[in-house]
Amino acid sequence: MFEVLVDLNLRSQWDSVVTLTCADGKWNKQVTCEPVDCGRPDKYHVHPAVFSFPEGTTYGSRCSFQCRPPAQLIGSNNVLTCLEDGMWSFPEALCELRCPAPPPVPHAVLQSKRCNATGLKVGSFCKYKCLPGYHVPNTSKPRRRAFKRQCTEEGSWQEGACVPVTCEAPPPVFHGSYQCTRAFQFNSDCRLSCPGPGRAVNVSTAPNAGTSTSSTSSSSSSSSSSSLGTNLTVRASGRCQQGSTSTVIRCRKDGNWTGSFQLCPHVTGQCPLPQNLSPNIHLSCKNGYDIGVECELTCKDGNNNVVILPSNMTTEHLMKDHWRNPPRVKPFMGDNYCDGINNRAFCNYDGGDCCHSTVKTKKVIPFPMSCDVRDDCACRDPRAQENSGGHRRRSLG
Repeated sequence: MFEVLVDLNLRSQWDSVVTLTCADGKWNKQVTCEPVDCGRPDKYHVHPAVFSFPEGTTYGSRCSFQCRPPAQLIGSNNVLTCLEDGMWSFPEALCELRCPAPPPVPHAVLQSKRCNATGLKVGSFCKYKCLPGYHVPNTSKPRRRAFKRQCTEEGSWQEGACVPVTCEAPPPVFHGSYQCTRAFQFNSDCRLSCPGPGRAVNVSTAPNAGTSTSSTSSSSSSSSSSSLGTNLTVRASGRCQQGSTSTVIRCRKDGNWTGSFQLCPHVTGQCPLPQNLSPNIHLSCKNGYDIGVECELTCKDGNNNVVILPSNMTTEHLMKDHWRNPPRVKPFMGDNYCDGINNRAFCNYDGGDCCHSTVKTKKVIPFPMSCDVRDDCACRDPRAQENSGGHRRRSLG
């Protein structure tokens, strides 16, 4: 019996030595030599690039890369070689992302001169300033004019915009009594004209009448409301005709008017009651119905509030598509957490999660923890023991 110890200096890609032992006429291992394989280069070996492997990825093979647009090749040698250690050779060129010259922003001035050139690096900033009468939208600082755009990793520029400065509309009492040159935008002139003493407009209508009459011209305002928001103030409006005096106000670049309109002194009369009011709304006009007088709207049901609906929405539409059919968050109903958004009759009061007597764990856990157990996360289920003593909490539907 012979035992032969043979050391084979077989170099692997990890420079290890393989030892074979011959016993009983057999080798204890079978050894094969596999070519070193570098695999595909890590995507950050050259980034951003697309690689091509016409010779494969084994030892001695070469691959090439092309920069992925809009990246640009810096250097001339775009070839890598698979080395004996299983690693690709260090690149002698690189792909660098650059941005072209930023496109102009309407109503803004580019303040960074270097940004007029192309080939700006990723992360570069360009400063802009809106022209007078324009400002940057959707910012925490009102009427801010300065902003920056940055070259992104995609080789494009962040968006930037300047929108016109606007002033708030004059009070509703003046609706239909003035004309503006550019609506309520910067530098717009709005003119309110009033008749002279000899041309007074007399709008005469009894408060309880359904129509209005006047000797010259009349205008009344109606309000479409629903018994659903806080107390609301409604202004009656009378329309002045062209006369001997006028007031002009201009919208300034800071978003404020140069002055304010005053009621025409010679306009007299009364306005009819607002039309199309819900029967659940109470109208209170303590100072009468003269032009310019304010009336207060409240809901007869103290659990509801008054809201003014948009012109394109009716009460029926609101009740059908908004209040009566809100989205249900079904996965979170009956999960032992009181979700305020589901604590309503439409969602079965969150499956009973908001009352101690109906929640499975017998302990109400508001979600989120900031949810007020006296309001959104209160026990509202009228069938719960907490509310069985004749007292029923208000339901939000």
